[in-house]
Amino acid sequence: MKINIKEYKLFIFFVFTILAVNIGVSQKAPLNSSLETKDSLQIKANENELLKTPFGVFNLTNTTGSVFRISGDELRKTAGDNLINSLRGRVPGLRIVRTNNSPDRGGYSYSLNGRTPNILVDGQPRGLQVDLREVEEVIVLGDAVFNSLLGNLGDNGLIYVVTKGGRNVKPTVEVSYQSIISTPTHLPKHLSAAEYASVVNRASNNDGLGDVYNAEAIQAYQNGSDPINFPNVNHQDTFLEDLTTSNVASLNVYGGGEDVKYSAFIGYSDWKGLEAVGQRTDGRGITFRTKINTKLNKLITAHASVYGKFVRNDRAVINGDAIFSRINSVPANAYPLKVADTAYIVSNQFTDNLLAELEEGGVRTDYQSNLIFDLGLDFDFNHYVKGLTYSTYVMSRTNNQHNLVANATPKLYTIENLQDVNQQDSLALKLYQSGNSDPNTNRNAVSLIRYYSYGGNFAYVNETESGILNLNLSHLLFYQPNNTATASDQRNLTFNLNSSYAYKNKYIAYANLNSSSNAKFIGKNRTKFFPTFGAGWVVSKENFLKDSNIIDHLKFRASYGIIGTEFDNGIPFFLDRWTGTKGVPNNGTGSIYYGVNSANQNEFVYRRTITGNDDIDWITSKQLSAGFELKLLNKLSLDVNYFNNAIEGLITNTNAFYSDALGDASRYLPYINYSDLKNEGFNSNIVFRNNDKSFNYYIGANLGYNKITNEKIAEVQHVEEYRLQQGNDISSITGYVSDGLFTADNIDSALPQFGDVKIGDVKYVDQNNDNVIDERDQRVIGNSVPRINYGINVGFEFKGISLDIVGAGVADYDLNLTSSYYRHNGLDNYYASVNNNLPNGNANPRLSTYTSINNYKNSDYWLVDGSFFRIANIELGFSLPDYLVSKGPFSQVKLFLRGNNLAVFSKIKDLDPEDLNAGIGEYPMMRSLVLGASFNF
Repeated sequence: MKINIKEYKLFIFFVFTILAVNIGVSQKAPLNSSLETKDSLQIKANENELLKTPFGVFNLTNTTGSVFRISGDELRKTAGDNLINSLRGRVPGLRIVRTNNSPDRGGYSYSLNGRTPNILVDGQPRGLQVDLREVEEVIVLGDAVFNSLLGNLGDNGLIYVVTKGGRNVKPTVEVSYQSIISTPTHLPKHLSAAEYASVVNRASNNDGLGDVYNAEAIQAYQNGSDPINFPNVNHQDTFLEDLTTSNVASLNVYGGGEDVKYSAFIGYSDWKGLEAVGQRTDGRGITFRTKINTKLNKLITAHASVYGKFVRNDRAVINGDAIFSRINSVPANAYPLKVADTAYIVSNQFTDNLLAELEEGGVRTDYQSNLIFDLGLDFDFNHYVKGLTYSTYVMSRTNNQHNLVANATPKLYTIENLQDVNQQDSLALKLYQSGNSDPNTNRNAVSLIRYYSYGGNFAYVNETESGILNLNLSHLLFYQPNNTATASDQRNLTFNLNSSYAYKNKYIAYANLNSSSNAKFIGKNRTKFFPTFGAGWVVSKENFLKDSNIIDHLKFRASYGIIGTEFDNGIPFFLDRWTGTKGVPNNGTGSIYYGVNSANQNEFVYRRTITGNDDIDWITSKQLSAGFELKLLNKLSLDVNYFNNAIEGLITNTNAFYSDALGDASRYLPYINYSDLKNEGFNSNIVFRNNDKSFNYYIGANLGYNKITNEKIAEVQHVEEYRLQQGNDISSITGYVSDGLFTADNIDSALPQFGDVKIGDVKYVDQNNDNVIDERDQRVIGNSVPRINYGINVGFEFKGISLDIVGAGVADYDLNLTSSYYRHNGLDNYYASVNNNLPNGNANPRLSTYTSINNYKNSDYWLVDGSFFRIANIELGFSLPDYLVSKGPFSQVKLFLRGNNLAVFSKIKDLDPEDLNAGIGEYPMMRSLVLGASFNF
């Protein structure tokens, strides 16, 4: 289905605005500013704050688990509309990495305490389908007390997102707009044609072959006297704009009283690419959400929401990442891009012309639609049993992505230098590729994903003079069908029975029994039970601290739980897997069958690729957590959390125990539960906040550390113990230990290693003293994942002026300089880094016109300290004073200037340390400046 957002955006805008206003007007009682401001998911029970969710009611004040909370207003000080980006540097233990920088496909990966958490939106497992501009609060729940509640969906922690629309407030209208200008943070430094020719000469002379380019040619490249035969093309200037722009706008209407609560949100965003020629990336998207909660009678309250996101993106057939790969793979002297304004040129060595591709290679339009519907009922049985409630909901999500491609083939030529009949030099064009200017238009279905969930919870809350009791019995069914034969459907059924009791709000006990069932297991393994326990002590309520003028709050807590999870992919390892291809000899690809193959052998040639094992069992995560919370002088707060998670029974193929020399037996040997990991570490958060009537300021810092170790691993038992991975970090980098470069003094004593080594090549250490350098000399030389991540947040507010600065950093890991920017090989394109030392201080190895066998082996010669610190976000804001705002229809007006990704500090200077391929083989990291305003009515 083609979605024309330009036609629909105004229609959707008005529909949801009218809906929100009508709901607000139709309430039984008028709304006024005296209504209590209260989150719909939070209930106050004296001094206890209860979090009401679809899978339980929990006492956040007296929980035995780790809880970190941050408001949506705080997060919206970040540029743009992406929730995950706004959390960067603000949450202890949460590491966020930019994984794709394209304006149409930008994305992030994220890990909490080293593992990927599950994201719940208003308690529902819908992933990141939420817009930052509609977020009320984010609650990060990071240990077994909460992880166990979702069964195998929650084994790595939970990020709980609360959206607006669940509060008792007068009707509120929020309007915001951001105008964004973005530029690349780093682009690789290219060599000019003359510089490239000089470097090639250097490499050729190293090989004893003499100069490739003479002095006259280099001079011609430099002075531009013959741009056809001696071109000097600056590809970055030719193909890239200096900056790109985007716009982000939103309208949010919400309010409600005891009988009706509602919200209607619509957000618009657009973006453009950096292309300077041809079809420029041009995209736009609309996000909307409506939410309503209506009390039908004393017993029943109904709630429902609809979420939608529609995106259209127009671009050239060649995508943004491929554009940058082309820009960086062709040297400046390869060929003139175009001759006589009609002929696109290539050479026999460099056979792609990016200008031709962008101008005549066709266009593509990508469409994405994402819809989520949920409907629920809340039953209040308080009239019959005080404190008893039941909540339930059903949710459906559909994601559809497809594209319309009009692909054409440009005509390409090579340049031939000939002599005419008069022996005069002449220029000729030789057809290299026939073109097709009549594009073939195709509509392709890229993906269609659907999933459903159904959940509910019986909750009982009883508060007495001696304490508060919470009981929950919850259920969750999650179903995601798979329409391919390569993986099974995902069907999970989870039940929880848990109880917590806070005696005199000082001594807290918690217990949960989780029952998880998963369709990927069979027989006795399909359903398993997993317990969790927790305890807490609020020391500050003891008599000896109760009246303290220094300690406002001090609490110790600990928990232990066992959580079951499935294997990492959808392959049903308990079944035999067969692959076959009709009418041709089988090569392990083609049609896929599970169980006993029923295909006709006369038609299909097939073989077994996986041997089933019906004893495959759950992977268990045994999670131990402990921590404390401290608040002093009503200004300083400190949270510290320790965790030690044992992940046992990871699935591996028994073929891993045997050397490759014995052949590939993976299809005959079954998968088993074998490997174990240990994830140990801590996270902490400290904030000092001074609240003064005229000048408020705050300083905060958070720190997370974790290391995931191979406690037991399936591997060949090498004689050389240093080659074994058991006991090492799972992110260990294995390679050779270098000993500098070969020099005239030591080249004669070179051991046999990789190819014919010469002066200037990398020298390796013989680890086992057998006088040969080979794979048996590899050992752990570093680790590729940061063990430390941290953030810093500082700011102030003074007479309507505010400043907020967020920085984020990582440390204790190594970057492998595998980027082509640093590894110069053969006659491909070279970069300016060829004339400098590597970021770790090592000299560039010997240049060669041949592909080096020796120098680019994985070794510590190419490792550099990967630590970096980034100024993630800055906001300078100004809120208009009340005496000005009160004269108009507004209740609040804020103007702001924001900066995103403004600076990074690292040993890597030419590239972005977070992604060394950014700007080379993929879209660059971007730096953004934002001018915007928000208005509340």
